[in-house]
Amino acid sequence: MTRLPVTILLTANPCVSVCKLDDDGVCIGCGRSRAEMKGWKAMAPETRHDINMRLLATQDKPVRKRLIKALRKDIGKDIGKDIGKDKR
Repeated sequence: MTRLPVTILLTANPCVSVCKLDDDGVCIGCGRSRAEMKGWKAMAPETRHDINMRLLATQDKPVRKRLIKALRKDIGKDIGKDIGKDKR
């Protein structure tokens, strides 16, 4: 029996409760724009997923940790445990 790939969308809110905008209108806490923050609940899951993927690649540890925690909760506890750790 062939298994079909499962699509997992990371739609968790990346807010880390540091809601202040920089001069470019980007939150210094989570990295979302004002429009992204304001429209988060109304966005399609695919759009929220795309934003979260960008934030995983560009933001600091608090945001990545929050998103990885949400992903672990959704698909399993072992996923992402080695992300961000040096492998020497």
